Amino acid sequence: MLCYILLSGFPPFNGETDAEIMKKVRAGKYSFDAKHWNSISDSAKDFIRQMLTFDQDRRPTAEQLLLHPWIADQINTVDESVCISSLDNLKNFKAGVAMKQSTYAFIASQLVTKQERYRLAKVFKSMDKNGDGKLSMDEVKEGYADHYGRLISDKEV
Repeated sequence: MLCYILLSGFPPFNGETDAEIMKKVRAGKYSFDAKHWNSISDSAKDFIRQMLTFDQDRRPTAEQLLLHPWIADQINTVDESVCISSLDNLKNFKAGVAMKQSTYAFIASQLVTKQERYRLAKVFKSMDKNGDGKLSMDEVKEGYADHYGRLISDKEV
């Protein structure tokens, strides 16, 4: 996903809600149709396709991906215009709150077990005093004190 963002300046899976984004992630629906992809090589697109293979049994390992022709070619050549275009796209990329939340939710869903997710959801709900699905700074500080017995600063939050 990061390589896609680095080359294009926007995420492969986008949507209005976490559910919509996760649906696209599970379906593996992304495209190279935007004008940003016109200057990107077919080899780079193949590399990204392989990296974004949803089925982990079919997805190449990091070691295999490092042997991909596009990576091997990049070791000796860098197209300055593509780099400048990609950097400009990254500067313009504004990962909104929804995208950040979706990314964190996706990462968290991949790193924890079902039991851990249940426990974390329970802690989150208990900290979300107003029930809006978001934690304010005060809710985090109060919840941290309640659940972990320690006060934390605004900076830590």
